[in-house]
Order: sequence, then structure tokens, then C-alpha cells
Amino acid sequence: MKTSRKPKHKEEHEHMEHKEHKEEHKEHKKPQKKIVEKKVEPRPEQKLPGTSYYWVSGIIIVVLLALIIILLVRDAGPPTGPGDTGGTGGQEIPDEDKVKVEFYVMSQCPYGTQVEDAFYPVLEKMGEAVDFHLDYIVTETSPGTFQSLHGEKEVKGNIVQLCAMKYYSEDYKYMDFIICQNKDAANVDTNWVKCAADSGLDAVKLRTCLEGEEGKQLLRESMQKAQARDATGSPTMYIDDVPYQGQRDALSFQRAICQFTELEECADIPECASDADCTEEQGMIGVCNNPNQANAFCTYEEPVEVDFIVLTADDCTGDACDTTRVVQITQQYFLGAKKKEVDVDSAEGKQLVEKYNIEVVPAYLFDASLADTRTWKTMTSIQSSFEKIDDKYKLLDKATGATHFVSEEARQKFYDAIGVVLGDNKPQIDFFVMSYCPYGNQAEEGIEPVYQLLKGKADFNPKYVIYSNYGGGGPNYCIDNDNLCSMHGIQELNQNVREACVGKHMGMDEWFEFALAMNDKCTSQNADTCWEPVAEDLGLDVETIKKCEEEEAVALMSADKELGDKLKVSGSPTVFIDGESYSGARTPEAYKQALCAAFDEPPEECDAVLGGDTQAGTQGQC
Repeated sequence: MKTSRKPKHKEEHEHMEHKEHKEEHKEHKKPQKKIVEKKVEPRPEQKLPGTSYYWVSGIIIVVLLALIIILLVRDAGPPTGPGDTGGTGGQEIPDEDKVKVEFYVMSQCPYGTQVEDAFYPVLEKMGEAVDFHLDYIVTETSPGTFQSLHGEKEVKGNIVQLCAMKYYSEDYKYMDFIICQNKDAANVDTNWVKCAADSGLDAVKLRTCLEGEEGKQLLRESMQKAQARDATGSPTMYIDDVPYQGQRDALSFQRAICQFTELEECADIPECASDADCTEEQGMIGVCNNPNQANAFCTYEEPVEVDFIVLTADDCTGDACDTTRVVQITQQYFLGAKKKEVDVDSAEGKQLVEKYNIEVVPAYLFDASLADTRTWKTMTSIQSSFEKIDDKYKLLDKATGATHFVSEEARQKFYDAIGVVLGDNKPQIDFFVMSYCPYGNQAEEGIEPVYQLLKGKADFNPKYVIYSNYGGGGPNYCIDNDNLCSMHGIQELNQNVREACVGKHMGMDEWFEFALAMNDKCTSQNADTCWEPVAEDLGLDVETIKKCEEEEAVALMSADKELGDKLKVSGSPTVFIDGESYSGARTPEAYKQALCAAFDEPPEECDAVLGGDTQAGTQGQC
């Protein structure tokens, strides 16, 4: 790769808020289980089943995701694009003056390869002003043995790319090699030979590094860098030590870098690329005219006034009851929003509970003028986070993270709706997964030893995460007129159905055998043709499965979707024990401890200590 040499002047900057990025991987083979154990927290009183206890930092992730992204990208929006301005005549830039850019990825993760591909032209244009670091998210399960989310092939891909970085770092030549591999990321363990030849790299040197201790040490050092940044999702990105969560195109990356340097390429960046760049007039709505053009300019208009009620309770404590973040984001993007706090036990609060059927607090009720705001009209994705009730718009509970029941009657009503029976000394664990979500597979494989230990003494209920109109609907994702869809495509949905059929007609022993075997032997791209030999090898009745898939698919998936909607399930895995959201480690022992804590009188089996891997963290979710 050829790069121009440009000078740099460091500017002051505000530190962007760091929110952990959780990525879903759309096409992959199901992973092995390697997870990190975390302490299982006790269940607090009057918490709503279906909501994680640790979600204050993520309250707005579901609700105002588009808003937060804009917030984080205010100074990192897309520029007009790099142009050949002639550079600086080859002037060398000292390393200490370069803009440090860090990507933490997985070599087979489609989101990781996406940002690599997008950053490649930035390095071509501005490489001499950038100190670029590319490292990998893996775990070392034993000395010299590594695990990556997408399996052993990805481990080899990670290593060979690190070898290329070591020997071909000048002018980022190794990026030519990586971009070549990204064109066929499913085969990074083998395509490196051809890509080395195409990129002018010595394949013999790379092979020696890949197959020897040198490659393992490079991966170990890279892993340690990722761990130091607490990078668990691919990609995790930093620009000049600031977490970057902006848009993932070359122009946006260039604009972000130009915050910290003065280059000729940066001089032609327009005044604004989007409304988010127009912030000079405090309390006014900024509008970007001619966005991303040389003649772009900002204008400002008065915001629409919106009154909103924050309904809470004196005994609502803890992070989930902290309304600060929701209110802050609301007032940042609905600039005319005016808050009124109401206690649920006041006369007005009781009227609101009855009129708007409030079950949990905090609850946020907005006047109808919300629909007249510019944000509502221009960021239509926000509308799905609200429900219209009578004359107001209410933020959905699953979006705000509300967990505190307004009464014991409301709590019992909810338990009845989800089928939880307390006091029978037989707790139940409901775990929602997608058959080809790697994080869901970790949960399945972590729960299976607990099932073997406690079957007959606790109920184990695998369920599937089902959406409506996912990906715009259509036969590639959905059945039943787009009412029942799965994230990773129609073959995943079909496999969900087949596994549900095995559970219904053959039992939980068979369900775990089938699900775990499919984890190892099939993928989201071949499940429809791969499953029969797997089922036959396990001695399962293939014809019964086929008949069930044909006749019961809609009923089975509709039931899972209905329960998931009640529990506010949005990702895989989502686990509940007696209706309470579980957010601990995905290890057999951690699951066992949480389930045993739900017994009125724990059986002696709870004294057993379950082994199992504890390397992978609990943060990942599809």
C-alpha cells in the first residue's frame, strides 16, 4: 500500500462516551463454548421478569439507538471524501504526532472485515499521518491453544495476518494481503497462500511464522492488547484513544481522524454532513443544508414543545430506577421536551397507572406533540420504541429497562401470563436462543450439563428468538406472511422449528443431543440439507421431524414469539429462571448456582460442582 506523507497538529477534543458494542454475526459455524464466569447476583424484589438488572447503561440502546449513534458521531460524520491535494511534499511525520487508530476484530467476523475494507482507502490517502494498530479478540484456553468465536480456521487467519503485519508493516503493505483475504473470509486459514502471492508477500516466511511458536506469541500479545481495551465485540475501535462508534465508511473514518490533525485532505471537509453537525445555536434545532457538499451550511429553527411525565416510585431503587440517562437523551434530541415527575402512589400517579395500564416503573409518557417534532419526523426508526396509548406516547418498557412493579398484584398478573409458578420447589429455566447465533450456542452448551444434573427436579424450556418482518421480511428470513422470522435467515428458522419438534415429540434428552450435534456439524448455510444425517446418527425419527416441521412450524414459533414478547426478549441468548432475567456467566457452574438458588429446598445435586470452560464473556448477544 502506498501512503502520502502529511503533517499533523494535535487538537484538543472531548472524550466521547464509551458504550460497549455488541455485534451479531450473521453467517458462521456454531462456536465452541469458552466463557468467563461472573458472580450470579441475587434477584431483587419487585423486578420485572424479562429485563436485565444491569441495563442502566443500555437503557437507550434499544429505544434511541439512532439518537445515540448520532450523538457519538457529532464530530465524526462523513466528509466529502479524500481528494488528491498534493500532500506535503513527502514531509516525515514523527510517530508521536500521528493519530493512533486501533481496531480489535476477528478475521472471519463480517463486521470486522467491513471496517477493515472501509479503512483501507483511508490508509492509502492518509497513512503517513496514522498510527494504525490491528489486533484480535481471542482467548488462550491453555498454553499455546487459542479459541476464537468462529473456530480454529479463524485462529489461523488471525495468526497469519499478524505474521504479515510483523514482516510487511512498511506503508501498511500487509493491508493489501488482509483485504485480499477478506474477499473470502470463510477460508482465511487457506486463502493466505494465494493472497500472499497476489500481494507480493513471501509465503514461506508467513508459513514458518504461522506454524511455529512465533505466530502463537504474536497472537498472545495481540490478545493481551484486546483484553487491555476490554474488547469483546468485533469490531471495537478507538481513534486517538477515544472509543469510536460512528459510521463505518471511509469518509466517516477520515472525518474522525481529521478531528486530531491538520492535513490538506481535511481542509475541504464541508461545514456539515448531517443535522448532527449543526450545534452552534444552543436550544435550537440544527438543520444541515446541502449535506456533505462544498456549499453545505447550517440553519436553525425553534423546537416543538413537548411535555412528558416521568412516573416513578419512592421505593424504586437501583440502576434500573435511575431516570437520569433517559431524561438526558430525551432532552438532547427533543430540545423542547419539558419533564414533570409524578410518584406512582400520588393521586395523579394512581390515575396514570389506571388510565395507561402501567405495570412497571419508571414509565415515560409524552404528549401528542411528540409527533410534531423534527426528530420524530426525520428519525422514523425511533417511533418503534413508543406505543400510542390514548392521548399519549409511552416509551416501551423493554426499551427503558423498567423493572419495578407498581404493585404485587401487577407482579402476580405478569407471572401468570408467562406461566411461572412459585412455591412448587421446581424452578424453571427458559432460555431463548437462535439456532445459529454463536452466543446462543454458548448458552445451550453451558446449560446442558445442568440439565443432566437436575433433570426431573427443574424444568428446562428451550425457546427461540422470533421477529416479525425481520430484514424487511420475505422468504429469505420469514414464514407466515413475514410474521415469523429469524435473524440469520430461513435455514436458521427452519432449524429452530426442527429442534422445537424434537423437544416436543421426543423429549429434552433428544433436544440437547440434536441441538449440540447441529452446533458442531452444520451451519446456517447448509442446515436444511445437513440435518437429516445428524438426526439419523442420533437415532431420531426423521419422518416425525419432517411431519412436524411441515404441520406445526407456525404454531411452535408463534408460541415462542408470544412468550418472548411478554418477556421482552430481543436477542440471543436471553435466559430466565422462574421468570427472572439471568445475566451471569455462561458456564455450567454459574447456571447451576442460579437455578439451585431458585429452589425452596435445593436437592443434594446442587452440592455438585460442575466443570466447564469459563473463557468467553457474557456480553455477546445476537
